[in-house]
Amino acid sequence: MLRTNILANLAGSGWIALLTLIATPIQIHLLGVEAYGLVGLITVLQIVFATLDLGLSASVTQTIAADRSEGRRESAALTNSVGAIYAIMAVVIGGLLWLIAGWIATRWLKPQTLDHETVLTAVRAIGLYVAFRWPISFYTGVLNGIQRMDVLNLLKAGAQTVRIVVGIAVIVAWPSIAWFLAWFAASALLELVAFAVVTHWLVPELRPTVRVSMAAIRSVWRFSLTMAAIAALSMLLTQMDRIFVSKLLSLQAFGYYSLAYTAGIAISLLQLSINSATLPAYAEAASHGTGELAERYAKVSELMSFAAALPCFLLVFFGGDILKVWVSADAARGAGVPLMLLAAGFFVNAAVSNAYLAAVATRNAGIPAMVNAVGALLYAPALFALTRGFGTVGAAFGWVLLNLYYLPTLVTAVHRKVLHQPVLPWLWHGFAAPVIAGVAAVGAMKAGAVALGSPIATWAAFGAAVPVYALVAYALISPALRAVLHRQGGLALVLPFGRTSS
Repeated sequence: MLRTNILANLAGSGWIALLTLIATPIQIHLLGVEAYGLVGLITVLQIVFATLDLGLSASVTQTIAADRSEGRRESAALTNSVGAIYAIMAVVIGGLLWLIAGWIATRWLKPQTLDHETVLTAVRAIGLYVAFRWPISFYTGVLNGIQRMDVLNLLKAGAQTVRIVVGIAVIVAWPSIAWFLAWFAASALLELVAFAVVTHWLVPELRPTVRVSMAAIRSVWRFSLTMAAIAALSMLLTQMDRIFVSKLLSLQAFGYYSLAYTAGIAISLLQLSINSATLPAYAEAASHGTGELAERYAKVSELMSFAAALPCFLLVFFGGDILKVWVSADAARGAGVPLMLLAAGFFVNAAVSNAYLAAVATRNAGIPAMVNAVGALLYAPALFALTRGFGTVGAAFGWVLLNLYYLPTLVTAVHRKVLHQPVLPWLWHGFAAPVIAGVAAVGAMKAGAVALGSPIATWAAFGAAVPVYALVAYALISPALRAVLHRQGGLALVLPFGRTSS
């Protein structure tokens, strides 16, 4: 099941990444970098309001995945109650964003060429988009819980395809950021309807209701509130750089910073593909004992690190070259260095993510909550100073420092308190070895291209870096993971770990 779910996630995420990579330069060309900064605002607001989830979507996933009762009757009350809460909160979020749209347009953002009415209309459309997409987190939690990632990815990929293809047609016909974001809001409503219909069909015990069972909520309230604290702190930590950039720098600088994030979409989607399938699998493995969880964790976390290292180090060493061809030379100058730093941070984030999942799957969410609380106190003043002093480069460097902080804190604590395993073997297999493979393969190819000094050499080195990395990585992976790859004919994205895999 884990193998199938990860492959389904990778297929869906790969398609979304391809669409995004094709659409982004078209959007920037037709709308401009400053208007593209408003598109980047969508992600910031979505994650900011995700803190109102109160950890309930994770509770739904964990509870449904662990429910062994007939017809999932033990989790039905919680699932229906959380669905009602999400519907109510969608209305609240939409109303709140509509009310504060003027403040965001005039007090927060710093547009230089867009007029006030255009920005205000765009922000209100973003508010509707965020509100309509809010309940989709609940339906995603349900589909994750029943481990139907195939259906989930069909819905996600289909919605994103319609959104992007029609969106480009809209800005070709009406080259206005306001019209473009109005279509985004309409597409979010269509996406919500599709998710609701399909999820209710797959989970018959799910009922449209506004009634909330307090007994069901009380059964998970400690876990949910801890997850809510983690979500709030994670939002603060993962979005603080974009919040500071949007507030302290120009909307154009925010547009370039958003572009750098978009260029790393393949990394984030790869990580999400593996993580979303891993959480319910870890919860199931933990029900059989710590030993099975630790065994699965060791293999999945190592695979995650080696899989993420290749795209990350390609962006670290070739990021500016990619931006120049993908968007423009101006984009490479404005976003090239931030992209290199962000990619390094993305790798570390992917490497430590499995420690977080192991803690959540075993309901030890207090560990990442405490780590994030201390991290926020250290990160906020440092990031503010870095952004104010060094602009987008400083903000991206702060992202690297934040993720390095998790190595001696989160990873060490989870290994000691949850997995009861020493951390040093993981530091080699799950972190140092992939870094060595990335630098030795991709870095060496880039150095050779710089020495030759021609565009042809650059792209030849880029192409050669992939097979060279594969050879170096294969030499450095653990015998346990190598044995898995041998059994699966070398297909590195197949994960037959544990007794429940297929």
